[in-house]
Amino acid sequence: MPISELTARHEYLLIDFYADWCEPCKWLNPVLDELKTKLPQLHIHKINVDVETAVANSFDIRSVPVLVLYVEGKLVWRMNGFKLAKELAEELKPHLN
Repeated sequence: MPISELTARHEYLLIDFYADWCEPCKWLNPVLDELKTKLPQLHIHKINVDVETAVANSFDIRSVPVLVLYVEGKLVWRMNGFKLAKELAEELKPHLN
């Protein structure tokens, strides 16, 4: 599904760029599950960079994991690497009205 369609459907969209071989990406899965309970208004969409290479290239993804946040269709936040759910929630909350 195109990013523009996802952003049109979801006011708050967090995209997780990951790869199956990436250990930190695997660690991020339960963190994102916990984040969803902390920020229920957030829609989380996962993109496998090895499968959707054109999308990954359009975001200039050079390493994984990468999280990007769209609010009302605008890219407002990006993070490379890994953080715990509490830290992510603290960073994201100011962007969520």
